[in-house]
Amino acid sequence: MKLEYTKEELAVQIAALEQLFDTVCIVDPYRSVLLDASTLELAGEGSPIPMLDETGRGMQLLQLDERDEMRIFQSIQVMGRPCVLVLHWRLPHDAGASAGARNSYDRALTQYREDMRRDYVTGVYNARYIQEEYRSYAEKQAMKGQPVGAVMLRVNEYWNLRNQESLQAAECCLNTAAGILQLAVGTDHDHAVLARLEDGLFVAITVGTPASHLAQSINQALESSRRVFSITLARRGTFTVSTASAEWGETSSWEMMLSLAQQRL
Repeated sequence: MKLEYTKEELAVQIAALEQLFDTVCIVDPYRSVLLDASTLELAGEGSPIPMLDETGRGMQLLQLDERDEMRIFQSIQVMGRPCVLVLHWRLPHDAGASAGARNSYDRALTQYREDMRRDYVTGVYNARYIQEEYRSYAEKQAMKGQPVGAVMLRVNEYWNLRNQESLQAAECCLNTAAGILQLAVGTDHDHAVLARLEDGLFVAITVGTPASHLAQSINQALESSRRVFSITLARRGTFTVSTASAEWGETSSWEMMLSLAQQRL
């Protein structure tokens, strides 16, 4: 698939793809709104674009109206303007399958969707979940006047462990830290979630409570916990966590809120 189009070329490409997919649309990647393919003018509300890879591609597996749908995303340029081509495809439904087979299929898809939201090392949520799902909820609550904030958390020993010991030791340290942090953040997703962003960096998003209060609770939990992990079978290590917070009211922007918390770290 080519990645740069004129409006005429895009119309031909969409017509061809519509023979294979249920719906084909163009989305503005910055505003997450639908665009008219012929004019590139606003055509309606869209869904948030997932995190794309280095080739500009992404994929989502969703359940809509009790049917499963796959969405494929491809970053393109139209007359020099960045856009995202979104292909919707309803997954096949086997009406003749037994109840047990349908149940197994549904469980497998549910597990896959959950795995895509989780960090593979620590089991907490990942950056994809925060950006694609929780962000929308948090922004809506902020618009309603609810306090929304971010607490950035850095496991300080992570890179030294990776460079001087082993990846396994660094991941063991992260696992121990994530357990303590998750207990402090809690499991009420309407009020707070914990996610690993990258390497030794976590973020806790809070809704309804100032981020500074959550940061204080996290620091208290860290102080009262045994921050001990295994470097090898015979050696143990301890870790520290640096924290910094930012409130939505300071920036009125999701990206700037996260950036401000990270700058303060």
